[in-house]
Amino acid sequence: MILKRLLTESSSSIFRAFLATVDTVASSDVTVLLSGEIGVGKSVIARRMHRSGLRSIGPLVEVSLAAISPSLLESELFGHVKGAFTDARDERLGCFRRAEGGTLVLEDVDLMPVDMQVKLLRTLQERVVEPVGGEGPIPIDVRLIATAASDLTALVAAGRFREDLYYRLAVVPLEVPPLRARMEDLNALCVILVERLLERLELGLAKPPSGGILTAEALDCLRAHPWPGNVRELENSLERALVLGTSGVGGAHFAQHGKLGPEAFDFLVEAVDGVCEELAERALAHGLNIDDITGAMMRSAMKLERGNVSAAARRLGVTRRALEYRTNSEKAPIERRGAAKEGEGV
Repeated sequence: MILKRLLTESSSSIFRAFLATVDTVASSDVTVLLSGEIGVGKSVIARRMHRSGLRSIGPLVEVSLAAISPSLLESELFGHVKGAFTDARDERLGCFRRAEGGTLVLEDVDLMPVDMQVKLLRTLQERVVEPVGGEGPIPIDVRLIATAASDLTALVAAGRFREDLYYRLAVVPLEVPPLRARMEDLNALCVILVERLLERLELGLAKPPSGGILTAEALDCLRAHPWPGNVRELENSLERALVLGTSGVGGAHFAQHGKLGPEAFDFLVEAVDGVCEELAERALAHGLNIDDITGAMMRSAMKLERGNVSAAARRLGVTRRALEYRTNSEKAPIERRGAAKEGEGV
């Protein structure tokens, strides 16, 4: 129920449009690649696709590739027969066969070793698996959803991810919007997460009011944070604020008003300030000026958002018009220098 509320109680036009696309894709059996930043909710979206898809009555098997030792990965994915190696005392089906008739979610596929990429590619092409020590291929009937926190196209360009496997996985590529792109949902998300945290933490607090446990000033503080860890970071921050803010920092405010004020989230400001100071000192040590840093941030934002100007502007905290103006201003001197050089060569 809590996961459903986190997804459905959204007033963000960007996120609602994304969910509409997710539901459309879920009604097919196509392979999907879910990309997005850490903590953005890729696993939650994958579960939604399974529940509303054609294979909802089948099993849902979720495998985190980052949590599996490379030496055990082949057996985990494709299974093994009894006696295939020293510790193979029993047969193991593997996650593909355990997901038969249902959905297999391969999390962190960007971390898969290259040698295993070849074997996964064959599985996707031929729809068979070969257990370790087995005598031949076994047909499978599975819907695959892969997730990745890294940009797979960049990994392909760097030679760290097979291009043919990328196209097999990215039949339908979907990028989960980051939290900063759906700040309209911040208050609702906080209410939902706080309710769950209060049930789990057993702090002895009453159920928070319908408007939430945070003051307007506290919400403003949260809106100003960039949230690189997205919803996961938000939940962790709320947990810290609930534990410390109701008795330690901000305890007096909570005792008087029954809500957490902005001082309960001072740790967010301190963390960002520390990063800014460190980056500023490094930039100055390398002889960089404000224009250098601004230009680099704009280019990086455009690269991270894959050329989406509106998304890049949101990441930078400026309007789309302001970003377009600055981008055009950056290009103009380069174009003038290029024209001058051409004139010199005539």
